[in-house]
Amino acid sequence: MYPEPTVSELFRELIGLVVYELLNLFFWSIVVTYLREFRVRGSFNVPKDGPVIFVIAPHHSQFFDGAVVMTTIRETGRRPAFIIANKSYQLKFIGGLAKLMQAIPVERAQDVMKPQSGKIRVDPHDPYKLIGEGTKFTHDVEVKGLIGLPGGSGTASVESIEDDTHLTLRKPFTNSNPKLQAKADLLLAEGTSYKAAPHIDNHQVFENVFKHLAQGKTLGIFPEGGSHDRPDLLPLKPGVAIMALGTVATQLQAGITNPKPVKIVPMGLNYFHAHKFRSRAVVEFGTPITVTKEMAEDYILNSRDTTSKLLSQITYAMKEVVVACKDYDTLVALQAARRLFTSAQRESIPLPLVMEMNRRLIRGYEEHADEPDVIKLKRDVIAYNKRLMRLGLHDHQVESLTETNKIATLANLIGRFIKFFTFASLCMPGTIMFAPVFILGKIISQRKARQALAASTVKIKANDVIATWKVLVALGVAPILYVFYSVIGCYIISLYHIEPLASCPTVVQFVVCYAFALLITYSSLRFGEVGVDYYKSLAPLFISLVSSSFGTKIITNLQRDRRNLSDQVQSFVAKYGPDMFDDFDQFYREYNGVSDYEVVAKPRPSPSDTSLRTHLTGSANAFGLDNLSDVQIWSNPAPKDDDSDDVDEASTPEAASVTGKDHHHQLANGGDGDDEESNLRRRINKHHDMITNSMTYYS
Repeated sequence: MYPEPTVSELFRELIGLVVYELLNLFFWSIVVTYLREFRVRGSFNVPKDGPVIFVIAPHHSQFFDGAVVMTTIRETGRRPAFIIANKSYQLKFIGGLAKLMQAIPVERAQDVMKPQSGKIRVDPHDPYKLIGEGTKFTHDVEVKGLIGLPGGSGTASVESIEDDTHLTLRKPFTNSNPKLQAKADLLLAEGTSYKAAPHIDNHQVFENVFKHLAQGKTLGIFPEGGSHDRPDLLPLKPGVAIMALGTVATQLQAGITNPKPVKIVPMGLNYFHAHKFRSRAVVEFGTPITVTKEMAEDYILNSRDTTSKLLSQITYAMKEVVVACKDYDTLVALQAARRLFTSAQRESIPLPLVMEMNRRLIRGYEEHADEPDVIKLKRDVIAYNKRLMRLGLHDHQVESLTETNKIATLANLIGRFIKFFTFASLCMPGTIMFAPVFILGKIISQRKARQALAASTVKIKANDVIATWKVLVALGVAPILYVFYSVIGCYIISLYHIEPLASCPTVVQFVVCYAFALLITYSSLRFGEVGVDYYKSLAPLFISLVSSSFGTKIITNLQRDRRNLSDQVQSFVAKYGPDMFDDFDQFYREYNGVSDYEVVAKPRPSPSDTSLRTHLTGSANAFGLDNLSDVQIWSNPAPKDDDSDDVDEASTPEAASVTGKDHHHQLANGGDGDDEESNLRRRINKHHDMITNSMTYYS
């Protein structure tokens, strides 16, 4: 069907493979440096040969996701090319790497939007109609193109153009963000400037993809489009379904009676605080979806329904490998419920099991969210979480609070503090040496996050760009720092005649100094991690030490409430879990490390008549091999709902009201909690903050 590759093409491919392996090693070093813990699950699901499309979501860390994906897939023996936005493809550093990785660029309408003359307003009697003032729609706008409002408050596709001052939209301007929707409504009512993007022809992109897959190669794609920091998946674009179906259908139309089936492998990226240095991640491969000859035949006859059906299958498969929830409040509450459910041996539970438990709790909650006991449980867990936040504690520290002998507690606290101080001192040289990278990385990443947030209609805080820019800044600044320190080292060696290096050539001195600088920073990194762990253990000891009679009462009540909540969560799991998961008992034993479920769990009630029901909705326009240019692979409309693993509660909009400056203001004035809790917290605040400030660079 496609011509055999020439010798020169084979040679370029060989060179590309060598470069690919070198870049993979480079990306691996980035991943293991940025992430403290990195686990892979389900790699046996990746086919060893044949065309494969890796469908990757959620896209929570912009370019850093690509490094994680490459590092993970490389261990399976496959080498995927990636679909990448042409805007990123044109960047010097990112684009250069993408070209070496044989990435396939695709244009996005939102990336080529340009300001146009005149102003637009919506027809007050028809939200589909736009009226222009001083506009030139017939010249500046295209049918099937996009109209964009200022400030990223909305986009809409053009259905038809009547004249220079009148056009019709396919759908009215809508936005899931109420503030942006209100802004868009106001702008359109009063009249506003606008941007326009032409219709993007993606036909050649699909042809390149079909050829790539027909040769038995692999492809990686983020079907949500751009990166985001929402707690749920964005609606998947139909491009991934068309690529798979179109590859097989093209072979059939070329007369191949036994075409190669395309495997679609769902790949979930689950980060624990992705925007923070030394965070954790779990990558999970799901069961492959096989696009067969029969599906391709259906696609040729009825592209719309076949595409929609496959897209629904992909969406369901992705839900099985990611932790996604409709809103942050619920996600935070369910993560707290998981901690309450967990046995005392929490530190021994592998990350993949933690992620799976989160996923099961989310599914159970969404299935039974309207049950009275579930509503009460969520309310109680949220209230418990707020009490912990006011006291500055984590759930795992509650049971370690004690009212035992003050002298023993003081001795333990002093011992822990000495260990913390020792490791903090050991990490200080590298921290000072690497401080410019930390400072610049934080400043630049936050600036880029603000820019990305202003230009997006789907981001919440734009945390998805922070990790990328921290890594990019480190890659640019760290080598310069190491060279600077190495030059200083060579000068000191020469000045003080430090043997045996003084007798060595300057190049050798430079290499030794460079390696020594690397060793210092890496050692400081490891020492710092241990120091942070000791620091986190100080708070419960300090609270136990300074607690007076009223403080002891608070601790006792908090521990009692935790035990009651834990019983409620156990009852919730025992009541609804067996009907939803066939492996319920086996998973419970594995998760909590027990041998007999009946010994540990509460007696469960009679099984409910309810069962897990999966509701999938999928829609796609009418697609076929003859109109692939109409498909917007990367366009990213705002999702309909505010639909990762452990998110940072303080990073959510809802939690912001009880953290930061607002939180300290509440504490100073009693807040919304009881006075005893506020008084206790104020007593330890000063000492706690002194330690916290010394460790802020880890965030």
